Amino acid sequence: MAYIVDTLVTGGAERLVVTFARAVKSRQDIDLTVFVLSHGETAFFKELKGAGVEVVCLPGKSLIDAARFLRLVSALRSRSIEYVHAHLTTSTIVGGFAAALLGIAFATTIHNVKPSTARVSKTRSFLYRRVLRMSRTTPIAVGQAVAEAALADTGQRDCLVVANAVSPEAVAPAGAGALIRTDLGLQEHRVLIAVGAIIGQKAYQDLLAAFSQVAGQNPDAVLLIVGNAPEAGRYAALQAQARDLRITGQVRFLGLRRDIPDLLAAADLFVSASHWEGAPVSLLEAMANGLACVMTDVGDNRQILSGTGSPIVPARNPEALAEALNDMLNDPPARARVGQAARTRAFKHYGVEAWVNRLIAIYKNAGAAQHRQSAADDRAPLQPDPNRKDGVS
Repeated sequence: MAYIVDTLVTGGAERLVVTFARAVKSRQDIDLTVFVLSHGETAFFKELKGAGVEVVCLPGKSLIDAARFLRLVSALRSRSIEYVHAHLTTSTIVGGFAAALLGIAFATTIHNVKPSTARVSKTRSFLYRRVLRMSRTTPIAVGQAVAEAALADTGQRDCLVVANAVSPEAVAPAGAGALIRTDLGLQEHRVLIAVGAIIGQKAYQDLLAAFSQVAGQNPDAVLLIVGNAPEAGRYAALQAQARDLRITGQVRFLGLRRDIPDLLAAADLFVSASHWEGAPVSLLEAMANGLACVMTDVGDNRQILSGTGSPIVPARNPEALAEALNDMLNDPPARARVGQAARTRAFKHYGVEAWVNRLIAIYKNAGAAQHRQSAADDRAPLQPDPNRKDGVS
């Protein structure tokens, strides 16, 4: 089978591709090739190659790059791929049409309640919806909120809901957090951490506004923001905001990091101010590392944290976020209790083995249905074309 993903930069969807690939590497019933629609040499690319997974990079000049599309079709055909699973929009479009051309069963995972970027071209939206509405496509949502939001794109076709998983490898080794604190000079500080690309969806402007209230009452508090900054203007605006709020000494923009588990282990509290989400893998990783989490009430955050005692606050409300952060930061016993409950829930409800088995069952069922349909098509007699006078079609 084949997995197709837009990139292998550090992100939730990309992490899931790596987690699945590593989990099925030793299975006899799965022979996986990962196709990446960009250049490789990222940390995840190297991780896959190091694990012995075949990775094929197919960068293209544009979404509808014909040469790349034909290379993908050829690669799928030459490997006798029987099932294709895509993650993210470009892979859904390119992989979906390639699978349709070859008559291969196809699935795509929908990761968010809406696009993470504000501007999506009409062409991209049209093609994406076209693939989601194909009869051969199995749409998979990472949570119920995502499934409901996807109905407009799927043409009211229900998605299968398969919750994301967190790998034990996302847990930092003992002592890693202390080393990070020493490296960053944070031995005596209380550390808050936010993980995610600096894009509009993540609403870091709200987080800085909330943290300015926390920092004023807690001079030993430090906020770590971990994630790449694809929009230079947005990053510059956040830096200017931090200066205006007089919190530059308590905010660290760490950029893209490979050691996220270690950074999580170094923190006291995980926070997100997102305006919208799906089911964030970063949240699951924070939970797996025993962190208490303060999240906005978007996507499936509430469901993921159910029963842990983690504060859930309204989005676009920095004051409510600041209050929840202050409460957790200044109550170590509650923070420890909530963090332990989060860790327990992460591995009880979002483990890798059950997640992999669920996906493989979907692949096998869809593949069997595809074979039955193909066999029926082969057996079906040719029907006359009523528009032709000679009755030959």
